[in-house]
Amino acid sequence: MSTAEPPVERVVALIETTLQVDVPGPGVDLIDAGLIDSLALVSLITEIEDEFAVALPLDEFDIERFRSAAQIAAYVADYLPEEQRA
Repeated sequence: MSTAEPPVERVVALIETTLQVDVPGPGVDLIDAGLIDSLALVSLITEIEDEFAVALPLDEFDIERFRSAAQIAAYVADYLPEEQRA
């Protein structure tokens, strides 16, 4: 586990610009709210990897890590390059 702060604001902005959806709040379940589906999630993961210069280990993919912007940010923080860590 890293000590990096989850980049919640950056994740929210990325979701809004990439998927053209308004994120009601960082803790809102985006899947249950119908804001993203599996196809949108694939696009979002690609954009997250580009934006944060990370390679997410999708061989152990767990959708629970991608339900909200806060959960996504916490997951991404574990894989941030050293220079991006808080």
